[in-house]
Order: sequence, then C-alpha cells, then structure tokens
Amino acid sequence: MAITATADTRKRVSPVRRAGFPARLCAAVALGSVGVHAWMAWEHRAMPWEGALMLLMAAACLPCAVFVWRRGHERSVQLLFVMALAMVAVHAVLLLAPGSTAGRGHGGMDPMGAMGTMGGSMAGVVMQPAPMLGVIALELAVAMLAAWAMRRSRACGGQPA
Repeated sequence: MAITATADTRKRVSPVRRAGFPARLCAAVALGSVGVHAWMAWEHRAMPWEGALMLLMAAACLPCAVFVWRRGHERSVQLLFVMALAMVAVHAVLLLAPGSTAGRGHGGMDPMGAMGTMGGSMAGVVMQPAPMLGVIALELAVAMLAAWAMRRSRACGGQPA
C-alpha cells in the first residue's frame, strides 16, 4: 500500500516550509543577528539609549526568527525581510549622521578616555565604521535570504513538500 500526498495535505504545508533550506538559513542568520545586537548592547552599556536601542532591535527580530526556524510561516519571513531592511536604514543613519558616534570605543580606545584630554570634544577620535558596516552587511544578508525564501516558496507553491 503506497502513501501519496493529496491536494489537501499540500494545502496544510506552509509555502515557506516547502522552501526549506533558504528559510532555515534566513532564520539562522537572523538569530545570529540577535546575538550580535545583544553583544553590541553590552558594549554600549555606557550609553543607555544606544544599549536600549540594540536590545529593542534584538527583541523585535527574535520572535520572527524563531517562528521561521520552527514553522516557516510566510508572514514571519516577510516580517524578517521588512525588519532587516529597516535595521539597515537605522544603522546607515547612525553611521552616516553628522556627529555620528558609530564605532566609538570599537577601535581599542576607551570612550571616556578619548574625551578626557580633549576638553570634551571628539576632535582627535578616529571613527571606526567597520563594526557598523559589519552589522549592515549582516542585516542585508538576512533580507537577501528572506527574499530567497519568499521567492522559493512561491516557486514551490503547487508542488508537494
């Protein structure tokens, strides 16, 4: 007796679940991004608003990443896509804004010590944009993988899992 998939069972399987690998990879990279944001919140604990912003970004991303990993809901993949692009925009603004403090303290220089000898100005501090660019690249990877998962789920729309 052979067991075959019926049209009814195909409807119950999420299209993103059928996408398989891209959805799982997207969720894994998004979970890595959550970890990076938590680490950055710890690194920015001297600036409470920056630390809170990093924790907020991580908290916003975590539920969708978990849902995509466990169940592969298409709505969760779409939310990851939108949130990743929003985080790219936020990080780009933080990096490119006039008076940006992106990278402060990431180049081996103590943030408080950098201001101590300059009379309160940041004139002598060399900005280190590499960590912020790394986060932007990570978020772009999440967006790209989410787009791949959405594209693959549409391509697999009528095929069994």
